[in-house]
Amino acid sequence: MNRRRFLTYLGIGAAGTAAGTEVTRMRPQGTTPHEETQRPPPRVAPKPTWRGSERIVWSVDTDEPIASVSFDDGPDPEFTPRILELLDRFGVKATFMVMGYNAVRNPGLLREVVDAGHEVGGHGWSHLNLTETSLAETRYEIEHGNEVIEERIGAPVRVFRPPYGRFGQEAVRVLARSRPDMIVWSVTRGLLSWRDPRHISSHVLGTVGPGDIVGLHDGIGRGTFSPRSAPAQRIRRRREDEVQALDRILEGAQERGLRLVTISDLLAAWRPQTQT
Repeated sequence: MNRRRFLTYLGIGAAGTAAGTEVTRMRPQGTTPHEETQRPPPRVAPKPTWRGSERIVWSVDTDEPIASVSFDDGPDPEFTPRILELLDRFGVKATFMVMGYNAVRNPGLLREVVDAGHEVGGHGWSHLNLTETSLAETRYEIEHGNEVIEERIGAPVRVFRPPYGRFGQEAVRVLARSRPDMIVWSVTRGLLSWRDPRHISSHVLGTVGPGDIVGLHDGIGRGTFSPRSAPAQRIRRRREDEVQALDRILEGAQERGLRLVTISDLLAAWRPQTQT
């Protein structure tokens, strides 16, 4: 039996989900909560249902040997081109969760992502924590961020990742009335304190399996607005470690027969388990 339990429905509550919103959940494997992986615990409802595209997804239940790798916070001139080069070398298609502000700053780089055949999703306008914003702020972060991306890529944004993987009721309400699925992740780089790229790649390869969504980065989030600050420099060093680990991750996944695809392609391979 597959190790994932794919589908539940929630009512509105502290976990920040809305009635009629499909939730697919898998705890990030082998990680401890920190500012980039922490998220509210799920509230499980007994009756699963299917409601189209109103989904919150951590991982996908599939029998196919496929998973997704995704990159948050870009596009960034320092990291995104190097990541694109590695993905091209290994023939991998990924999903880039783009900050609206960075889409406006770096439209040519965003176009390179699209032209290379990768998927582009939303990641908010300015990387605010959506558990700390009002409904109006949340709507602006999500809708304005997605709109400026769509204007530049000429296509709809179909997936959205909340910054830090955190979201409240307001975020779910905004997304429930629009197109994108909310995508979180099931595998991360591991501990933020890890500096050796070999530790990062070993952790990812030791935890990723069919249906998983790997969350990595090609930008520095809120550090974009104060790039010379100590916190921004600390985040930038962590991103460098991830980029240096990426070739081992891509090579190792292929050696194991695991094909890396976009998140939308992974969602298309969803196979529900029989409920008992």
